Amino acid sequence: MQLFDMFGEPPQFTVHEMTLVLRSGVFLKYAAAVAVLLTAFDTHGYREAGMPLAANMLLWTVCVVAFISVYAAVVLAWFALAPGGRQLRMLRLVPNATAMAVVTVLVLAMASLFADVEFSRRVLLQHLPYNIALSYIFETLMFVFILPQADAALGLDLYRQQAASSAAPAERPPGQEPAEQQAGDAAAGFNGAAVVVLGGQSFRLDQLRYVKSEEHYLRISAGDSELTLRGRLADLLAQVPQEAGLQPHRSWWVARDAVAGLKRGGQSDLLLLADGSEVPVARGRRTHVRETVQAWLGGPG
Repeated sequence: MQLFDMFGEPPQFTVHEMTLVLRSGVFLKYAAAVAVLLTAFDTHGYREAGMPLAANMLLWTVCVVAFISVYAAVVLAWFALAPGGRQLRMLRLVPNATAMAVVTVLVLAMASLFADVEFSRRVLLQHLPYNIALSYIFETLMFVFILPQADAALGLDLYRQQAASSAAPAERPPGQEPAEQQAGDAAAGFNGAAVVVLGGQSFRLDQLRYVKSEEHYLRISAGDSELTLRGRLADLLAQVPQEAGLQPHRSWWVARDAVAGLKRGGQSDLLLLADGSEVPVARGRRTHVRETVQAWLGGPG
């Protein structure tokens, strides 16, 4: 997922990385500072309308927490609309405006309980443009100054990863070869067994059961173990022979020896694995998967 606008390079992150940032000390301190600033300046004049200071502090704390929660929910919903590790780009104004619309209603409703403030559609429409502009300023400060600090503290590489992918390949020291060539050279490793390299680790091809792409990571099932490494499914597909496995879905690769059968359905098929797992079959790949499974296992598939 990328959130972008006219300010600098957009960060690129996964749901897991977003969670780590939201829980980081740098971000939590910034969120607390925003709540303190909103209380100190009280730009809507709630304290002048009779709101006690304690209630005002509670109001803006709830405002910050609600904004972050709704903002994150919008981003997660965007992820959910594109399952299978698909990379998406989103204008920051989308989650920002959505979150602030919800928060404006919440804040005005709370303010009407503690101060002489009218809770009406007219007042909501008056406050909303100002609130969106203010939240966009705070959000931009977060992306420009706070997020890089959190990125460096957590070692997530949210910005450098994107820069590296768009930059021209750097010259390699003598004797150092690309990962794909290293993988090819390693094909005779492990006592002659074919080897693939994923996320900097080597795996015997005959021990791989399946590999699933999850955003910028690969969930790898090999032998009796399962682990998650940063990588792309294309890294695997470039190294394995076509007859070694099957790609039933853009996010899955399944080894031939791991296939136990195929469960056909009216709307979709499921590839059955020897360990009892079920892998979705993309509608556009259904015919190919059925023919391949039938050739491998015999019978109707």
